[in-house]
Amino acid sequence: MSGVDILQRIWTALHAATKQGTGFTLGFLGTVSNGGGPRIRAVILRRFDRSPDRIFFATHASAQKAIEIRDQPQVALTLQDNDSALQLRIEGTASVVEDPAQRRNAWESLAPHSQQLYASPEVPGRPLTQNVHSLVDDSEMRSAFERFAWIRIDLAWLDWLDLSTEPQQRWQFRLNEGSWRGQRVVP
Repeated sequence: MSGVDILQRIWTALHAATKQGTGFTLGFLGTVSNGGGPRIRAVILRRFDRSPDRIFFATHASAQKAIEIRDQPQVALTLQDNDSALQLRIEGTASVVEDPAQRRNAWESLAPHSQQLYASPEVPGRPLTQNVHSLVDDSEMRSAFERFAWIRIDLAWLDWLDLSTEPQQRWQFRLNEGSWRGQRVVP
């Protein structure tokens, strides 16, 4: 397979991950903490765009990952599809989307049960101040959008590892002046 073929497989896999749910739907995001140490947590890919190449996920606006992205936007993301024996590592620049129309569009694309995750005024990772299983009242649901953050990652580097082939195949790509340049590397 050529680098062009591998890139097409990457774009197809990222699109599928956001539309139908695949092994690449759940990824592990790496950020830099305020103290300078690494932080890893799971995120669900919600959207993939081409030209420019970007992926998006949702989080609580006060979550540590949103704060860390604002402070240090360089991130890494690892996706692993065990069924296909594929791994994709991504590096890029993340940002919290501020545009109200884009945020509203993303919010409206979420299922009601996903929107309800933002209804509680509780901040993820902080001690509970109320019963987490309490019913959400209408006023909390009306303000849920205020706690919703839409995160964009502009892709800059890709590492594709296919463990299903013999020999295994690994490709690395870097975005350079608007074009992806890649080469096959040792797995």
